[in-house]
Amino acid sequence: MATIILTPPGSPGEDVENPGQKVLISMSTTFYPQEDPVTDLIIISSDNVFFSVHKRVLLFKSNNSFGAFLSEPDTNSIIVPESSNVLNLVLYAFYDLNPAHYTPSLDDLGEMLLALSQYGLSLEAPLAKGKPIYNLLSGFAFTFPLEVYTLASEYDLESLAVDASGHLLATPLHHLTDELCLRMGPIYLRRLLFLHLGRTERLKALLKDAPAHEPTAECGAIDQRLKLKAAWREGATSLCWGVNASTPISMIHAVLSPIADRLKCEECKTVAREKIRSILVDWTMVKSTI
Repeated sequence: MATIILTPPGSPGEDVENPGQKVLISMSTTFYPQEDPVTDLIIISSDNVFFSVHKRVLLFKSNNSFGAFLSEPDTNSIIVPESSNVLNLVLYAFYDLNPAHYTPSLDDLGEMLLALSQYGLSLEAPLAKGKPIYNLLSGFAFTFPLEVYTLASEYDLESLAVDASGHLLATPLHHLTDELCLRMGPIYLRRLLFLHLGRTERLKALLKDAPAHEPTAECGAIDQRLKLKAAWREGATSLCWGVNASTPISMIHAVLSPIADRLKCEECKTVAREKIRSILVDWTMVKSTI
């Protein structure tokens, strides 16, 4: 991201103790001095990497003069508290560029979101669904869903929170610490809780009613109650003990399918298998995101 270059006399990187002496500085390979259009602002990160940018770009997109750093019109260089990794992401967001080739960490992206808010850039543009930075954060949801969901909740990033919530079905609710709950806030915390509880209750409701068929001479209502319904109640009860928002259809099938295999009545077998297929289809259609 940065390269070492020699600075000419009179530049912001000049050695102040030895005027006129060339010194080595680290400069961004993306945001370097340009003439078309000319860069007119140097931003220096906390780890002393220089970024040459266009002041008008920052002023146009910021609602607070880039955190008040550019409130004076003659400002041509500033020093910011962010590291070069985070500042680089901030500037990529301001310029609407794709920083994916830097493979930023989730921590850096989190610090970037905080910095963007402080520098007055609305998150709607760089964090719109499908944008490069959105895609980076969404990609982390596969491995760090709780962290991404929390970040999305903090900054009210609806689409990102929805995407991340789909990867949280297997995350036990007791993993939510007090700190995470406070960061999520009541709205997104409630939506996550209701997602888990709603899916669990829906699956239990699907399992509740046992299958049945019209009484026949060989298999009447009493026979069904003693065999079909009893077998179903046993399988459904054992399944309900362990159901949660992420219960896979393979588990449902594995527990319920033997019920039909044990029955002797062909009609009982048929209605049991139809009931199982119906449950599997309905379960896959239950909403899996907030």
